[in-house]
Amino acid sequence: MFLIAFFALVSLGTSHAYAQTTVTGKVSDASGGIPGVNVIVQGTDIGTVTDFDGNYTISVPEGNNALVFSFVGFKSQTIPIDGRSTINVTLSEDADALSEVVVVGYGTQRKADLTGAVSSIGASEIVTKPITSPDQALAGTVSGVNITNRSGDPGAPISVRIRGVGTPGVNDPLWVIDGVPIVQTTNITVNTSSTTDSNPLAGLNSNDIESIDILKDAASTAIYGARAANGVIIVTTKRGKRGDARVTYDGYTSFASVRDKIDVLNVDQYIDIQSELGTDLSQFRGQPYVDWQDLIFKTGFVQNHNVSVSGGNEKATYFISGGYLDQEGIERAQGFTRYSFKANSDIEVGERLKFGESVLISQTDRQIQSEPAIYAGFRSSMNAPYYQPYGDGPLGYNLINQETVGNGSATNYLYVTDERYTFTKVQTRKVLGNFYGELKIFDGLKARTSLGIDYNVGVGDYFTSDLPSLSGGSGSSLLVSERPIELTLTSAATLQYDKTFGSHNVGAVFGFEQTKFRYDKQRLQGRDLFNENFAATGTTVAGANEADLWTLQGWLGRVTYNYKGKYLATANVRRDATSRFAPGNREQVFPSVSVGWRITDENFFPEESVFDDIKFRAGWGQSGNQFTGLNFAYLSSIDNNVRYVIGDNQETVVAPAPTTFANSDLKWETSTQYDIGVDASLFDGKLTGTFDYYNKTTDDVLLGFPLPYVSGFFLPADANIGQIKNSGIEFSFNYGNAVGDFNYSFGGNLTTVKNEVTDLGPIPSIISGIGGASTHRTIVGESLGHFYGYKTDGLYQNEAEVAAAVPDVNGTPSPGDIRFVDVNGDGVVDANDRTIIGSPFPKFFYGFNFNAEYKGWDFSMNLRGVGNKQVYNSARIGLEGMTGQGNFSTQVLERWTGEGTTNSSSHPRLAVNDPNGNNRFSDRWVEDAGYLRLQNISVGYSLPSDKLKNWTNDFVTRMRFYIGSQNLVTFTDYSGYDPEVGRTQSFQKGDFTLATGQDGGASPLPRIIQLGWTVNFN
Repeated sequence: MFLIAFFALVSLGTSHAYAQTTVTGKVSDASGGIPGVNVIVQGTDIGTVTDFDGNYTISVPEGNNALVFSFVGFKSQTIPIDGRSTINVTLSEDADALSEVVVVGYGTQRKADLTGAVSSIGASEIVTKPITSPDQALAGTVSGVNITNRSGDPGAPISVRIRGVGTPGVNDPLWVIDGVPIVQTTNITVNTSSTTDSNPLAGLNSNDIESIDILKDAASTAIYGARAANGVIIVTTKRGKRGDARVTYDGYTSFASVRDKIDVLNVDQYIDIQSELGTDLSQFRGQPYVDWQDLIFKTGFVQNHNVSVSGGNEKATYFISGGYLDQEGIERAQGFTRYSFKANSDIEVGERLKFGESVLISQTDRQIQSEPAIYAGFRSSMNAPYYQPYGDGPLGYNLINQETVGNGSATNYLYVTDERYTFTKVQTRKVLGNFYGELKIFDGLKARTSLGIDYNVGVGDYFTSDLPSLSGGSGSSLLVSERPIELTLTSAATLQYDKTFGSHNVGAVFGFEQTKFRYDKQRLQGRDLFNENFAATGTTVAGANEADLWTLQGWLGRVTYNYKGKYLATANVRRDATSRFAPGNREQVFPSVSVGWRITDENFFPEESVFDDIKFRAGWGQSGNQFTGLNFAYLSSIDNNVRYVIGDNQETVVAPAPTTFANSDLKWETSTQYDIGVDASLFDGKLTGTFDYYNKTTDDVLLGFPLPYVSGFFLPADANIGQIKNSGIEFSFNYGNAVGDFNYSFGGNLTTVKNEVTDLGPIPSIISGIGGASTHRTIVGESLGHFYGYKTDGLYQNEAEVAAAVPDVNGTPSPGDIRFVDVNGDGVVDANDRTIIGSPFPKFFYGFNFNAEYKGWDFSMNLRGVGNKQVYNSARIGLEGMTGQGNFSTQVLERWTGEGTTNSSSHPRLAVNDPNGNNRFSDRWVEDAGYLRLQNISVGYSLPSDKLKNWTNDFVTRMRFYIGSQNLVTFTDYSGYDPEVGRTQSFQKGDFTLATGQDGGASPLPRIIQLGWTVNFN
């Protein structure tokens, strides 16, 4: 920039010898004037730069007829002069140019110089989407990254997986927000149901985000050491830019609804089926049908409003924003509200000192269905279809008795989702801040120090009133109050060096970082309350406490080398020490090395080629996972409620005793990964693509090692004895071009993942499942936590087939029953014939996007898909198992009713008490859950900027309106509400990797129709 200004002055100083034309004007973007824009006379070295307000003046020699306007992050424009003396220009952001610099560990790098596997998305891909947290923005947009929403309940947890699942424990990546590593927990809950787990990232307003950078391979993540085995996601929020204050308002309203409902039997069909099962409900024949799903599912109204102010001068810049989001759920007793305030500033003192801060203050309020109403939308479908919702019971709801239901089954889910009867609410208040100072020691060397804080205060209340139940039982008031507090303090100090010596560039980072985490929770439970606002007023009161504490310290370093942009090398190392493990196992070194080769810069590469740039990459590295098992697992834990039988009289006594074996050899899991990739650009940058092969092996995987009961310990002991491997390929591309005023781009990505357990130590297999069930298994040579059950082979059609059947220890078959396979061929069907019947982890996932602009109109579309994945649809057992007095799916109308009517294992005969065990866990209940989803689609229009400024006297500089949709349509063979399934409800917090992929009837992701607008003020 200074050279351009110098040449401009030289040209002005000699201009008397030539005829010249003076051109003036202003260069702006959507928010106002841009300082520092390069303005050059095309084909010459004559140029200038715009001033603080974006104004410029340039002398153009005779014979030159065009000006070139360029600025980092914006698309360059060449404008003909055509005899004009005033030329005003509006520059538009260049998404490709903005992505040229990406954020990596403790610094930034040019994308062209990267030697690791890093992907990025910008603000334009985030701001218009109706999302509650930044992890939702990753859906289908980045190769190697797959997300799974636990449910459509607003604020519910989201699982983010980078290049597969590497441990039965914590698989979440490390999130770093404005330089602060975030400790993701499930501590902000109430009571014990997993449905009260909340997304720890929901307090972050996505509208404040400038970019998200995903570090996928160990060559990129090793510098984060013991927390980076699952990848690292770096979030950078918006900061101020020099110029006048710019005010922006972004907002939208939307409507959320359920896409599909379950088809269930009408009144007469239900009565007929129950009659075959031995239940007489004939007195209700002819009664009107009640659509209970329609009563519980509803249209949820969503509104989101954000206002930001940014600006600054040469010495100080600022960005301030405030946001409000209110999202109703698509079922009763669901909702999410967020209030957020963001302030970022950067201040320069003299030529050498700079300091600033990033501060977020937010509050989220989440309403969750209480335990009697969990999965109310699905479970209401099994109500007797004649049971009326309103009547003479408490709060005007209908009683449940012989008169209203008979011997049928029903729960009034309107009553149990009424806040006057019961409610569950979780509130989180967050303060997330990073304060930094930076000193330029000399040219190329600077020192930086920072202090980060992540403070979360939770309030959780589960309340049930003393109103009686609708079936006649007496009521007893209950209040469970929990007050969790989390505090994470992170301090860091780094030295950063960057210097160019001729054709050589050397960069280095050296530093120290320390993170301290503290968690405390108080729980108070009271029954038969005197004052319903306070648990302590109960006639019976119980209390409990939880606490956790750990410290992590790390020395870190990175060296980069670049020769002419052609030969590239990066080396990282981090030495971490943690308090979570016993002395002797607290420290470990995590190294990495990666290289790059830009073959297109070699002399032998043909100049006349469609390739603009080809860069080969290769990397190797290690990173760790310290979040394995419980903290202080190397120490014995004592339970004070252990029962003993002692003495001559064999009396039972209660006394404290150790219940967990202390393993002092515990240490973190270590992930070793190598990556080979290539980045390419073709056709003058119109087509770009990236290809990677990765191979990641996790060693010292923490597993529960069974102990003999004679040891005195009845719980398994944690031990580092496993190994898990993930490998696959990633591919992404993007093509952009213009035809006249029509600009368009499209792209896609594909990722494959092969998950394999390669070692379990002395453990032959791990059998797991929700609530103690045996639905999942882990063995060497197969994927982690695959479905484990019986295989089916159609139905017995007649007595002859039954007589020839292999004996089955689980039941006695009859015609119309399911034929289960004797897998091991030993002549009997028993538990030894259970086998692999699917995996909850997808073998591949993909995304596709298309964007277009034409004279103020814009269009965008994003599709997302998942393939070769199975789901255990346990919700179907209640709907199609043909047991009990509840209503059934219309699928039971397809059941076997005689020889030849069907041979589908999904449609056996109706049999009282299921004597053949047709409802046992088998591939009958495991479905293919692959899908292709239209994730987002929108159409927008921006009013012409020049006319808008003229109409408003330069008060409004930009105005855009758009209409969009999220989850508009999903193509799948899955029979449940939604094929995107994580774990089902249980009374165990957090992810349950060894028993995931089970659909118990959770709220589906809603279809959202959105109307939004953006207004920029000068």
